[in-house]
Amino acid sequence: MLTKNRSTFKHRGWLRLWEEGEGCRECNEHICPSVPDNCPAGRVQDSCGCCDQCANVEGQQCDPDGAQIFYGRCGEGLVCQRKARKKGRRADPEPTCVCQEKGPVCGSDGRTYTNVCQLREAASRGNTTLTHTGRGPCYSAPRVLRGPRNLSNYTGNDIMFGCEVSAYPLPVLNWRKTGSDQYLPGDDPHISVQLRGGPQRYSVSTWLQIEGVLVSDMGVYSCISHSTLGETSASAQLTVPFIYGLILVVQPPCCSVISTDDGSPDDETIS
Repeated sequence: MLTKNRSTFKHRGWLRLWEEGEGCRECNEHICPSVPDNCPAGRVQDSCGCCDQCANVEGQQCDPDGAQIFYGRCGEGLVCQRKARKKGRRADPEPTCVCQEKGPVCGSDGRTYTNVCQLREAASRGNTTLTHTGRGPCYSAPRVLRGPRNLSNYTGNDIMFGCEVSAYPLPVLNWRKTGSDQYLPGDDPHISVQLRGGPQRYSVSTWLQIEGVLVSDMGVYSCISHSTLGETSASAQLTVPFIYGLILVVQPPCCSVISTDDGSPDDETIS
């Protein structure tokens, strides 16, 4: 026996489905159920063309044609489509609402939305006036999403700093050690730098690896990002404990690290 909380009936209740099964009667708007003012995908009329109801949003199941009235109708700018059947599955997937206009858009709030339908939905949920200022992602200056962390390790071991920056257009990322004007790795054979796009959209990640750490590698390393819209950086310190005579010398922690998402330095010691 089906239960009332099945996801397929999330949008339309049992009572409404029963009434629609009885056929359309004379329209009386005074007995129509109340509809929220901020329906995420706008309003549509019911199958009888009498009462308003919240339209189905992107990704929600829908009715692909007028022959079946079960899940409901898609909202503004959305079309009901059925995805192709995957290999190994006998049943066809249920149709869902898909945005007709593809591609990201920039909202008047400075945020990038997956498509214009997501922008409309955000405006409705927030009960605000929100428009798209242009096709494509919003132009933005570089911003550090994840910066390098303070590290402490002994000579001979390997270490790696990581850094992720978002911006549009995509920024240029480099590494530099405090006290040097040259970008790394330079001609140092035991230092290497890797770079790739992602993991988030419109972001770039980079790693600085030092193989066989030396005492001379101690210092502050900065991930520097720059584009036509600005520049930003995040730094972390590498500490290499060493024996001087009979005393274990440990360099004090760096005092100006801006590396983690919450703005506080994060230390990691590897033995």
